[in-house]
Amino acid sequence: MNEPSSDPVTNLFIARHGQTAWNNEHRIQGMLDSPLTKVGEQQASYLGKYLSGYNIDVIYSSSSKRAVDTAEIINSYQNNPCDLLREDDLREIGLGEWEGMKRTEVSQLYPALQHTYFNDPANFEPVGSGETLIEVRNRCINVLKRVLSDGKGKNILMVSHTAVVKILMAYFDGRPFSRLWGPPRVRPASLSQVSIWNNGSKIIKYADTAHLRFYRN
Repeated sequence: MNEPSSDPVTNLFIARHGQTAWNNEHRIQGMLDSPLTKVGEQQASYLGKYLSGYNIDVIYSSSSKRAVDTAEIINSYQNNPCDLLREDDLREIGLGEWEGMKRTEVSQLYPALQHTYFNDPANFEPVGSGETLIEVRNRCINVLKRVLSDGKGKNILMVSHTAVVKILMAYFDGRPFSRLWGPPRVRPASLSQVSIWNNGSKIIKYADTAHLRFYRN
């Protein structure tokens, strides 16, 4: 990986939304939504306190309310709150009939398809209306390229969802799509960071949660 020279460095932060009611119930959300819990709101506050040490120039959020609410809490900790732009293409994967179901129900009713989702993601096809993971990758990478083109040399925050975070980070670390779901786990309010310049990039952190522990006291 090439090191930056005199190129302007873009700092990209990628966060998952805070804990939601359906996270607590182990339900699949996808394009559906559920509100942040009190814990989720606190997680977003911890993340906001951490990111207050950076002058974020612009925030791009999934248009799902759980992500927007997380982004707004984070933005409230900025010395100079920035523009918050909602992006439909940063929403979680649409999972059709799985949405609203408990994970145990999916395991019981669709064991083979669930295995494909995690072990052969390129060939996953949702039950009912929804998206393939390839379709999600295409829309997310299109947004990423536009955001990086528009924000060269800036501090940028994206607030999104598990599948989107995994896809964006796989883009930077060159991970084969077959290993999309490998470690690390993307927990609520976790933070990834990538430094990007004209001839390369460097992953600074991936799904880190140290800020959640640091700000508990």
